[in-house]
Amino acid sequence: MSRNSFSMRRKQFLQAGLLLTLFAALLLCQIGRPITHAQSGIEYVFDVVPDAATLSTLPATGVTFYLQGKVYPFRTVNQATCAFNTQPPRQLGTWRAWGTVADDGRLVINQSLVIDSAGGTIEIQGVTGVVSGTGQAAPAISGTSGAPFTGPTELLAVTGGVGVYRALNGEAQVRPYCVSDPTQPFRYDRAFCLGVIEGRRR
Repeated sequence: MSRNSFSMRRKQFLQAGLLLTLFAALLLCQIGRPITHAQSGIEYVFDVVPDAATLSTLPATGVTFYLQGKVYPFRTVNQATCAFNTQPPRQLGTWRAWGTVADDGRLVINQSLVIDSAGGTIEIQGVTGVVSGTGQAAPAISGTSGAPFTGPTELLAVTGGVGVYRALNGEAQVRPYCVSDPTQPFRYDRAFCLGVIEGRRR
């Protein structure tokens, strides 16, 4: 074997060894690195207006119900009057809700928000009357202390999604607008704000 051939093979061997060492180092760095896929706090906020106030008078316990309405960008609806702030309002999609009347004025409810503008659906469920710890009722008009109120904020579970919202999970925060008595669980008989806070991804 000539000296040139030997030098060339030695150089190739050293290059292969160097590449193997770099690959092993990168692999060890990735293995030792903590998994940080977790995300939280991503928010989607909408105004929702039911088509008809079918639950303004609550039916008997055990009665099933179905509601439907329209989804708009947040702040489309005046919180004090439940009227639209802009004309014509820009509709984002359709809201549908169904469930059963529970005891103590509560509802066992499922909700589906089909957001046509984004090409996705958000699924929500839970029992009304579960209030956020910081979700006290607040006057809808700044500077007043009486009705109309917004809130208090009720909490439901986000159970999934479709399209751009696929695998969505987290918490839905529902805050009713133009409320005169904020002590009762929300009956979805008027406009409300619905915010989604995305939970931690594992």
